[in-house]
Amino acid sequence: MKSSLLVPSLAALSLAACVHFQPRPLSPDASSASFTGRSLGDAGLKSFLAEQHAGSTWTVDKLALAAAYFHGDVKVAQAMADEAAAGITTAAQRPNPVLSFSPGYNSTSKGISPWIIFPSVDVPIETAGKRGKRIAFAEAEVESAKLMVAAAGWDARNKVRKAMLDVYAGRENATLLKAEIALHDEALTKLSAQVKAGEAPAFELTTARLSLNRSKLALHDAEKKSSTAMAQLASAVGVPSSALETVPLDFSSFESFPDAPGNAARRNALTHRSDLLAALAGYKAAEATLRLEIAKQYPDVHLGPGYELDQGDNKWHIGLSIDLPILNQNKGPIAQAEAKRKTAAAKFEAKQAAVFGEIEAALVAYRAAQAKATTAAQLADEAAHASDTTKRMVEAGELGALELVRRRIEASASTLSRLESRLQAQEAIGQLEAALQLPLRSVK
Repeated sequence: MKSSLLVPSLAALSLAACVHFQPRPLSPDASSASFTGRSLGDAGLKSFLAEQHAGSTWTVDKLALAAAYFHGDVKVAQAMADEAAAGITTAAQRPNPVLSFSPGYNSTSKGISPWIIFPSVDVPIETAGKRGKRIAFAEAEVESAKLMVAAAGWDARNKVRKAMLDVYAGRENATLLKAEIALHDEALTKLSAQVKAGEAPAFELTTARLSLNRSKLALHDAEKKSSTAMAQLASAVGVPSSALETVPLDFSSFESFPDAPGNAARRNALTHRSDLLAALAGYKAAEATLRLEIAKQYPDVHLGPGYELDQGDNKWHIGLSIDLPILNQNKGPIAQAEAKRKTAAAKFEAKQAAVFGEIEAALVAYRAAQAKATTAAQLADEAAHASDTTKRMVEAGELGALELVRRRIEASASTLSRLESRLQAQEAIGQLEAALQLPLRSVK
């Protein structure tokens, strides 16, 4: 009777420990409403920013932290890291014993119970440290996934910086172009008076109008760029455009040029970039796989204790089974694992070489952009000086007022060129920061 209750008792215990499915329906409407309701005043975001010691103004770095909190790519990378972490639990599981119950019936039995009770248990015992090697593989996968979260965060920062620089460029260009348009209007008014008085040829009016029209069209382009960039910035942060409408953006980081990084910063990038370390963790996972496949050459042992009640006789026995590695010694999977380890090593080395080239190209571009910005600044200063000289000559009666307006237009054009060169240098800074995965202001 006791033996007959053993199987259902064990089954009941195993069912009691089972995890039960809990549905989590995903609604597009609810998800859309959640996204459109996002704002930079979110309580969770404020807590996250406080933990990161973010500043009080919405700089590139603070918006990048908001992107790390909101952006879908970062969330997907974090979910994949959590998925990889769950793999450690799977790797650490020990194989369950197997209970077999094979009742029999002896039809020739006389006077004794014809039933034969025969329960047995198969207890698998892993050898050669296979469980530890599975765990090592899972841990390497987790390390790689966590590093890819950091890489996704850097990608988000790069997108935030680029979009914010475009907003800054559009606004600065618009401000300068509005001033230049006012100068063109003034020049056109003075030139029209001269043409009417017969002091200037009529074709100069056409040239002046063309210059004015070009400036007006350029203003439209600048305003369009600024508006488009604001939408791109919202997308880069992971919030709707409305979330940025009342947020004062801090563009102060675009006002200066940090020094180019030294060799130490470049060496650090070649050994500590998150995507490089993720590739290195991938190599560790490949090595762990190879160790596991080599360990599988050694067969596991199965113990099989059993009991038999045969017509009143209690019979006990213990069985031992083991795979015989005669037909194969797991050489195929071992060879595949070795090949995958070579592939992982090649990928890491190729990635490292690509990063080296990326850094070198970004450094060259930044230095060239700095030189161009310096030259543009000198030319703008010269144009401003020429404008001041012309103003004094006009005040002395040596030149007409129209000539001063023309000098101011030339100075405005030089100022626009200086802005363009500074923006190009800022773009080069962004590329260099992306290559180093390091804000340049912190480079020593």
